[in-house]
Amino acid sequence: MLKKVLIIISFFLGITVGTLSTSALIYYNIFASLSETMLRLVVTIGTTVVFVLMSLLFSDRFVAMLKRIEDRLSKTPIQKIVFTTIGLILGLLLASLLSSGVDVIAGAGIMGRIISAVVYIVFGYLGLVLGYRREGEFLNIFTAFKFGNKPKEKEPKVNTKKILSKVVDTSALIDSRIQDVAKTGFLEGKIIVPEFVLKELQLISDSEDPLKRAKGRLGLDCVEHLQKMREIDLEIDNKYKYNEHKGVDNLLIDYAIRYKCAIITTDYNLNKLATLQSIKVLNVNDLSNAVKPMLTTGERLKVQVLREGKENNQGVAYTEDGTMIVVENGKRSVGKTVEVEVQSVLQTSSGRIIFTKIV
Repeated sequence: MLKKVLIIISFFLGITVGTLSTSALIYYNIFASLSETMLRLVVTIGTTVVFVLMSLLFSDRFVAMLKRIEDRLSKTPIQKIVFTTIGLILGLLLASLLSSGVDVIAGAGIMGRIISAVVYIVFGYLGLVLGYRREGEFLNIFTAFKFGNKPKEKEPKVNTKKILSKVVDTSALIDSRIQDVAKTGFLEGKIIVPEFVLKELQLISDSEDPLKRAKGRLGLDCVEHLQKMREIDLEIDNKYKYNEHKGVDNLLIDYAIRYKCAIITTDYNLNKLATLQSIKVLNVNDLSNAVKPMLTTGERLKVQVLREGKENNQGVAYTEDGTMIVVENGKRSVGKTVEVEVQSVLQTSSGRIIFTKIV
């Protein structure tokens, strides 16, 4: 809509400039060989075509720039906008007073106009900057005038730290534990699922591999359940423009950088890549590990050895919450329940591994 308005404005602007230019050409008797009517037609049509072509070429950039300005203004507090405007007006009023003095001293010639223009630019800019940067001090002055010199009681400090929006990775949706986290109310702020994440889930759910197809459908079901939850504010972003040839991990990082979001994931590689670019990452595996009961060195527990380990004579067991337990010399105890003693615990983003020996 805005693009069409710009083209219409450019059309009428071209006609206006063409008419004024024709009047100047006729006044100075340029192109005397052409009749006045022909000259008006040629110049007016020519300038109109030039302006319309320029609007077609640059309207997209101009509209994008206006949208960026609009987004920035929408995020700026209203009091900052008000005091910035007041500062600009005061600066221009002061420049107007000084400009009157310049006209008296330097005269109304070209030099006087140049000096006046410089005065307007400098004082307008200073007023704009002072209003923008010192709006808090101006607000305090107005408050002092309003309430007099009454001493204010100290108000308790309120934590006004902005809550980050969170963009969800495909792996976290397939994992589906995010549903349980959301139900508890621990997820604050807006939860965003971009269109490219949904497309990847759709591709996985259309796979010929039954396992992949089941994972894809699980992820789509997770999105549907999150939409129905009242505990979170979920948004499906279909407006974000992206390069389809980029991988989903790179698209998530670009999205998080552009909109200053955190990333929710269970993908170890994406976790590392995002952390290297100073993006906050909420790894569901880290949360799961953090709430698991902690086993200390020397603690004993009974486990059932389920299979052989990778190293010689090792056995593998699991706790009730799924944590892997490596049992030293547990190969001979596969299928049996044995008592073991914790030797050490290895903590990673992909999970926790407990190393034990048979008592």
